[in-house]
Amino acid sequence: MLGTKIGIDLGTTSIIANVDGKGIKINEPSVIVYDTFDEKVKAIGSEAYKMLGKTPDSLTAVCPIRDGYIFDYDALEQMMCYFIQKICGNRIFKPNIVACVPSKTNDIEKVTVTDLLISSGAARACVIEEPLAAALGAGVSMKDPEGHLIVDIGGGTTDIAVITRGCVSISDSVDIAGNTFDDDICRFTRRERDTIIGNITAEKVKKQVGAAKFLDAELAVRAVGKDYITKFPKSIELTSTDIFLCIREHLEKITDSVKYLLSRTQPELVADIIKNGMIITGGGANIRGIDDYFRDKFGFNVYCADLPECCVANGLGVVLDDIKILEENGYVFRSYADMNDFEV
Repeated sequence: MLGTKIGIDLGTTSIIANVDGKGIKINEPSVIVYDTFDEKVKAIGSEAYKMLGKTPDSLTAVCPIRDGYIFDYDALEQMMCYFIQKICGNRIFKPNIVACVPSKTNDIEKVTVTDLLISSGAARACVIEEPLAAALGAGVSMKDPEGHLIVDIGGGTTDIAVITRGCVSISDSVDIAGNTFDDDICRFTRRERDTIIGNITAEKVKKQVGAAKFLDAELAVRAVGKDYITKFPKSIELTSTDIFLCIREHLEKITDSVKYLLSRTQPELVADIIKNGMIITGGGANIRGIDDYFRDKFGFNVYCADLPECCVANGLGVVLDDIKILEENGYVFRSYADMNDFEV
């Protein structure tokens, strides 16, 4: 297969690209900023993220992926063109790209993503499920015949799947994840502290003191926003207990989704899961005590993967090392000509 091989995690909050033989070369926020009047691109990725919540009327910030799905096709295409150009430069051969989508993405949506990647500069493109890549990034072998339960808590979606022999046996995806927790924190400060904070501030608070249980040594951080009544600047203290109490309801909903998936899983695979435990990946795995939270709920071992936010991208790196294994497991690479035939 000629051309550079690239694996791309199309996350709601971040775009992470793993280049075959070189590792992760792109890890930037999924944000693009336009000039409001002439619609020219002013910033992409990290530079655009710095403008979120701060843009004047002359600029418009867009997050092209929401809850794991494409919200603005044109904006995402421009982002992909930029990142692919950044990786490949002006090479003769176009790259071959493997990208990830949420597990409940249907066939039409997968074709849409494939078409977008080809329009952005890929010679051939293939789409696989996020939890499969997350499992590979967490160390699960494509050839392992046993079942493994993966809970990938990303920015826009939580993907839950049972992986066996390099395939997704059963899966589900819920629109509850890191961004939902940020919204919970914003609502909590408005309701309990009469203070309005932005989602970026909420995310920083979550990373600094976020917890999925009551900690023995409580953590605290100050957050700055504005008073809900007077609209004047206001600083408040938020603790790890506050964060746990305000995200607990949505943690319960993720738990219910895992329970429902297990209820539909084959008995022999459930037996494997009891032995192998649950693996948590995605940025949500960095919330303190989240492994203990799920362990108490299910009664079997729960592990947080190393560098969980990069598991999907690292899993794509595993795939890029042996690209034929995708075709052996039923995944299809499509080119521009294939897409035209498909449309016909």
